[in-house]
Amino acid sequence: QARQTKTKEEIRADILLRSQTVFSDVQDDFCNVKKILSRFEEWRKSYSDSYHSAYISLCLPKLLNPIIRHQLLAWNPLKDASGDFENLPWFTAVETFCHGHGHEELEHTDRRTLSNVIEKTVLPKITAFVELVWDPMSHQQSVCLSDVCHRLKEDYSIFEGEQSKPVKAFIEAVVRRLRSCVDEDVFIPLYPKKFLEDRSSPQSCFREQQLWTAIKLLGNMGKWDLLLPETVLMELMLDKLLNRYLMTTLCSQTQFNNTVLTCKKIADSLPLSLFKGGNICLPQLRNFENHLVQKVHTLCKQQSAVVEVMQVLSRVRCNDSIMAIAEKYHYEDVIYSHQLLNQETV
Repeated sequence: QARQTKTKEEIRADILLRSQTVFSDVQDDFCNVKKILSRFEEWRKSYSDSYHSAYISLCLPKLLNPIIRHQLLAWNPLKDASGDFENLPWFTAVETFCHGHGHEELEHTDRRTLSNVIEKTVLPKITAFVELVWDPMSHQQSVCLSDVCHRLKEDYSIFEGEQSKPVKAFIEAVVRRLRSCVDEDVFIPLYPKKFLEDRSSPQSCFREQQLWTAIKLLGNMGKWDLLLPETVLMELMLDKLLNRYLMTTLCSQTQFNNTVLTCKKIADSLPLSLFKGGNICLPQLRNFENHLVQKVHTLCKQQSAVVEVMQVLSRVRCNDSIMAIAEKYHYEDVIYSHQLLNQETV
C-alpha cells in the first residue's frame, strides 16, 4: 500500500497527542509549576534569609524550563488564534509566586523572576519561529509576532536595559531574516516605458504586484520600531528597501494618481519615532523628498493634487520643502487649513 502523506495539521495533532505522555511517569509534585513553587514559597516565608542567600530567583528559570516549554508546545506566536501564553497554567503560578495573591504585599518578592522566566523560555521559542517559520513578507505573521514582542517589552521589560543572551539572539535572528528578505526576495523589474504605459500589459501588472509587495514589506519592517536598533531599522527600511528598490520604481511611474498613492503608502509605513519631533527631512529621505517636490512642480496649478503631495511631505517632516512650495505657488493658506506643519495631527 502506498504510504499516505500526513498534513501539517495531522502531524501537529500527533505531536501534541504524544506530548501528553512526556510527564506520565513523573509525580505531580515535580511537574506541576504551582506545586513546585509552593515549596519555594514556603521556604521564602519561613526562612527568608536562607532563601535569598541561595539565589533561588536565578535558579527558577532553568528549573521550570522543561515544564514551561512543554506547556508552550501548542503556542504559535505567528497566529492570531494561537491563544495567549499568559493564559497557560505556568504563567499564573509564576506571576502569583512573584507578586503575591491579589492585593497581598510580599516583603521579599522576586520581582524579576517572571521576566527572567519569560526571557529564558518564551523568547527562545519565539526566536525559533523567527529563524524557521516566519515570513517577513506576511503581514499577519509580522503583526502577530511584533505585537507579542511589544507586549514583552511594555509589560515585562524584556528588551529594556542591558541585553541578555536570549534577547541578543532574538534581535540578531530578526535582523538576519529581514536583511535576507530585502536582499534575496525583493525584486521589482525594469521595463521599457511602452510596456508600462499600458497598465493592462503583463509587464505592468507584474511590476505593480512586485512594487506593492515591497511596500508591504516596508510596512512590516516598521512594526519593529522600538524593538530593533534604530540604525539597523533605518538601514534596512531607508537605505536598502526605499532607496535601492522603491525609488527607482517611483521615478519611472507615469500615472500621477498611482504615484501619490504609492508615496502616501510609503510615508505611512515609516515609524513616527524615526522623526523624533524634528522638522528637518532625514538624509535618507532626500531622494523621496526631491521626487515629491518634482511632482508638485509638474502639477503646480492643480491645487488638490498639490495638497495631496504636500500632505505626504508633511508626514515625513519635510517642512522646508512645504514652505518653499507654498511661497513659490502661493499656497500659504493650504499650510494652515490642512495643518501641514502641525506634526501632532499628521
